[in-house]
Amino acid sequence: MITGHRGAASLAPENTLVSIEQAAKSGATWVEIDTQLSADNIPVIIHDKTVNRCTDGEGKVSELDLETLKTLDAGNWFGNQFEGTQVPTLEEALDKCVELDLTLNLELKTYDDKTIDTLVEQVVSVVKQKNYPLDKLLLSSFSKDALAICQAQLPQVRRGFICEVWNDFSLESLQELDLFSVHIDHQILNADIANSIKEAGLVLKIWTLNAPEKAQAFYDLGVDYIITDKPNEF
Repeated sequence: MITGHRGAASLAPENTLVSIEQAAKSGATWVEIDTQLSADNIPVIIHDKTVNRCTDGEGKVSELDLETLKTLDAGNWFGNQFEGTQVPTLEEALDKCVELDLTLNLELKTYDDKTIDTLVEQVVSVVKQKNYPLDKLLLSSFSKDALAICQAQLPQVRRGFICEVWNDFSLESLQELDLFSVHIDHQILNADIANSIKEAGLVLKIWTLNAPEKAQAFYDLGVDYIITDKPNEF
C-alpha cells in the first residue's frame, strides 16, 4: 500500500535521488515525485514554484535553466550530510526507479496553464526516449487539462487525479479522463466519498498520511495506497 512521498521526505531531502533510495530502503515499492520544466524546457524533479525552500538558490524554477539548477545545493537545507545533493532531472529519476525496481507516481506540477502542453510533451518524450516500463508508471496531477493531454499522448499509462476538495459532481467531471485512480487529501476523506470512488471502479490513494496508527482505519474505508513522508514507519 505504501508510496514514499517525494521519495521519503522525512528521511532525506525531498525529490532527490537519495530520497528515492531511502524510500526503497524502507521497503516501499512505489515512490511519488514531482516534475516541472526548467527555463530550457527540461523536466526536473522539484515540488515548489521556486527553488527557495529546498535549495541554496533563489528564483522560479521556470526561469532557471538546467545548468543553473545543477549548480544549486538541494540537500544541505535538510542536513549537512546531504550537502552537494543536486536537483535531479526526470531522466535521472527514471533511471533510479528502474535501478531500484520502484513503480513511479509522477506528479505533473502545473503552475502556469500556458506551459501544460509543453510539460506533458517533454515528459512523454523523456519516458519514450528512456523506454521506461509503462506498467511501472502512473501520471498524476491536480490539472484535468494535463491529464487529458496525457490520455491523448500516452493512453496506455495510468492516470490519477489529485484533489483536496470533493463534491457531488466530482466523479461526473472526471469520467472522460478514463482514470486509474483518485488521490485525495486524507483529511477530507470519509466513508461516503470513499464508497463513491470505489463504486466507480477507481483506485483510491490518500496523501499525505504520516500517522501509522491511522492506516488500519483508512484501509477499512477502502483506501488502496497511502502516500507518506515516513514509509519506514509504515
